[in-house]
Amino acid sequence: MARPSLLSRSARVALWLVVAIAAGCSEGDLLTAPTSAARVDGTWNLVQVTGGTLALTEAKSASRFQLTLASGRALLKADCNTCAGDYVLDDDQITLSLQACTKALCSSSPLDTQVVTAVDGSHTVRLDASRLQFQSARGEVKFER
Repeated sequence: MARPSLLSRSARVALWLVVAIAAGCSEGDLLTAPTSAARVDGTWNLVQVTGGTLALTEAKSASRFQLTLASGRALLKADCNTCAGDYVLDDDQITLSLQACTKALCSSSPLDTQVVTAVDGSHTVRLDASRLQFQSARGEVKFER
């Protein structure tokens, strides 16, 4: 005797579609507002800056420009210079106050100071497990882990 199916054929097809769509979406595809500082804490490699007169794309592995966030403190490596300061995360807004920067003449000059200007200040922030994105009237800054 044939065993009766618990789900109709159309219900099985609908369930299969939901599973297939969910499998196609990963957390890495979604940028969301952060829920706590712990999610933004860590070291991030700059991969792209766009806005104003600055358009920069870097390989994630280049590590020439890195942002490290930890417990309200911010450290930005901008080529041969480093800036230190604080950051505040409030819902989907992050404000970086880079108060002290070294002033060495980098081979990329003035790119190093342009990146500092792009990162410093207030931004709308989005992130997922491997990407951090700042957006403001000045443009967009993207980082990856």
